[in-house]
Amino acid sequence: MGSSLKKISDQNDQELLTTAIVEQQPIASSELFNRYLELVYGVCLKYMGNRNDAQDELMHVYELFVKKIKVHDVENVKSWLYVLTKNHCLGVLRKQKRNTEKFDQFAVVYSEEKYHPIDGQEKESQLVKLESCIEKLNELQASCVRAFYYEKKSYDEISELLNIDWNRIRSNIQNGRRNLKNCMENK
Repeated sequence: MGSSLKKISDQNDQELLTTAIVEQQPIASSELFNRYLELVYGVCLKYMGNRNDAQDELMHVYELFVKKIKVHDVENVKSWLYVLTKNHCLGVLRKQKRNTEKFDQFAVVYSEEKYHPIDGQEKESQLVKLESCIEKLNELQASCVRAFYYEKKSYDEISELLNIDWNRIRSNIQNGRRNLKNCMENK
């Protein structure tokens, strides 16, 4: 009896894998992933630290799973899926850490306060100038800069929020930052 003739839920992991890849039946890959859904969610929760991020990454892992089962020789689905999930979450955390480090570097490089302390009134004046300069940015740059620096959102979160590619988010933040610097120096 061929794997496609057997009811999907009655197939073992290897049969489902074959059905998903060879016969290109998405329902088989969904069934296979659902068998280990709790495992994947648990790993995501462990690494991401909160339910919302874990649920988001769970969806990303599913997308990766569907793509990667076609190119990898998977012998033990459970173990392979565990490692895929762990590596994905670690990659997300590394990316977030890099973004945070870049922000910290930006804050030190562009903070004259470190070298030239200013009083409260001058600081208020600087903030008014900054807000005025942000309003002069194009709408997308302003949205990205506000989300990244004021709301402390990651590139991924901004990308999802604005439904824009990650690289465009990065570009808009960099260009916005440069435009803000130029504007602040000319005021």
